[in-house]
Amino acid sequence: MSPRPLDAAELCALSAFAGDSRAAFRSLVRHIQARDAGLGVALLYRPSGLAGTPRLAGLSHAESAIQIEADDPFDDHAGLLALHDELSLAIAADTTAARLWQAQSTDPLALANLLRLPPALLSLPLYGDGGCELVVVLAGSGLSAESAPGWLALANGVAAFLAGALNVREARASAAQVHGELRELADVQRLLLPDRPQIRGLAYACHYQPSAQAGGDYYDLMRLSHRVMEQYPEHLPDAFGVMLADVSGHGAGAAMEAVQFDAILRTYRGTEGEGPAGALTYANRYFFSRRPRPHFLTALGFLSLPHEGQVRWCNAGHLPPLRRRDGRIERLDQGRDIPIGILREQRYENAVDESRAGDVYVFYTDGITEARDAGGREFGIDRLSAIVAGSRFQTPEALQSQILAELHAHQGGAIGTDDQTLIVLRLAG
Repeated sequence: MSPRPLDAAELCALSAFAGDSRAAFRSLVRHIQARDAGLGVALLYRPSGLAGTPRLAGLSHAESAIQIEADDPFDDHAGLLALHDELSLAIAADTTAARLWQAQSTDPLALANLLRLPPALLSLPLYGDGGCELVVVLAGSGLSAESAPGWLALANGVAAFLAGALNVREARASAAQVHGELRELADVQRLLLPDRPQIRGLAYACHYQPSAQAGGDYYDLMRLSHRVMEQYPEHLPDAFGVMLADVSGHGAGAAMEAVQFDAILRTYRGTEGEGPAGALTYANRYFFSRRPRPHFLTALGFLSLPHEGQVRWCNAGHLPPLRRRDGRIERLDQGRDIPIGILREQRYENAVDESRAGDVYVFYTDGITEARDAGGREFGIDRLSAIVAGSRFQTPEALQSQILAELHAHQGGAIGTDDQTLIVLRLAG
């Protein structure tokens, strides 16, 4: 007799399944034995790499007496019992349809003996992902060739529900693992960011927001008075430097490139020339490895030297910083060159200008200017410039807050589709 199909209550219960592979086998057995309590059930795994030698992933005698249930049904750890008897090998080799077999064997480890030598066995291939790796074998007296199609449909229907739930479970576990690893990478990356250094004569505000947990933006702000002069005058504002970089792409790969860029910069000892151009020339040379890199990065180095009355900057393909001086906005486009990681022997040059008390500088990555609204319109450098020009801010924090408020309103939230870094500086006045 053909088994009855799944009813609404059974379908509802299957849709709520969230157990592991052992619970899945128990559920399969339960649905089969609810239709015929006298059936034994076995689950065979057909490993493609072992010449078709089947493995026993589950075994249940009649009336739900579970004997074997594997938490590793696909034998990733090679712990399942191998079945070498002729009948098991034949069942594993023939998965084109359900088939009835005569159960005879003298081998105590043969599948028929493990199932207590029933009169007949019915093999039911489970299909998925374009093939068949698992076979359900029913053992009992009420099996027939006429009932085979019904049992095949029932077994595959139950298995499809269970496999979907197990795939979701596995995907969630994998996502949780990746999430944890990204969180650890993000923690390491954030440790590289400056911890509000005290720089005499400088007011500043820094904003760093990756689009994911870890991102490809990088910045550093450092006091450099002790490096530019052994006896730096205490009555002057400090010399300081800014390094801002943006790795192509975002996410974990870009974050790792940003971490490596930081590591390279920390080994620089001034051997490639003065100021930020020397640091970027050095970083570019050692950014190359023995294999082609999947990323490049734009970078901007900035150096303030109050004792010389100068600022110097070097732009390796980055967006130009903005300077507000005497109410006017300038884009410091001078000296813009190719990004880091394009040409190994590239040498960068500094741009130089006088510094003035009260100058305001705005540094940013393209996650700011290329942020889009619901209609696909970019925030844009013109809009950023207009905010800086029209603001009545009293502090860098106030200007930064105004820019971010308009940016967040434009993109519809605090986190954009790309990493976003914004630095506002004001020289002592």
